[in-house]
Amino acid sequence: MSAPQHDPELFDELMRTELRRQPISGYAIATLVFGLLGGLLAPVFGAIAISRIRKQRQRGLVLVVCGLIAFTAWMGVLAYLISTGTAWWQQRAAQDRLPENVVHGLDLGARDCFWSPAASGEADVFLTSCAAPHTGEAFDVLPLGEGPMPDILELYRDALARCEAGARPVPDVRVQVVTPTSSSWAAGKHRAVCYYHFAAETTGPVR
Repeated sequence: MSAPQHDPELFDELMRTELRRQPISGYAIATLVFGLLGGLLAPVFGAIAISRIRKQRQRGLVLVVCGLIAFTAWMGVLAYLISTGTAWWQQRAAQDRLPENVVHGLDLGARDCFWSPAASGEADVFLTSCAAPHTGEAFDVLPLGEGPMPDILELYRDALARCEAGARPVPDVRVQVVTPTSSSWAAGKHRAVCYYHFAAETTGPVR
């Protein structure tokens, strides 16, 4: 007498039906929730969920995978913010050590020290003593004349060239310039401010 033949498709369907009757792992749900929120417990819950899914034949493996992917994405964003110094606690620490004396960049005078903006152009700056840590020092104020405002790009290039021509050679220092926009020009700020941008925090004026 021959052994009974099993239909593989019927067997698979029975297994899928049985699996659908199994509960969804609570740890799988927790992995998804913590992963979407960037919670550090997501990998812990994920490991527990995978173990229980295998041993107790629970459902939720897709939730675990999605949660871990979301967690990995959050960690990538966090690593980028830390590497660029833009994480909220880094900005808060930077703000805490800066003075509250905020001035418009075009109101700087020669030998004023401050925390330099990242690039040339118009910006507010934190004015500080040259004896305290700082990253910028103004060294010249260029009058730009009266009348209508010149083309902003031409104005910037001309002012930067004048600043570079009048700068002293200082190692690890970039020459930058604060130039007006149409609004500050209309307010009467017809000038540009040349300044040194130091590669790292420094104390004391340029010698």
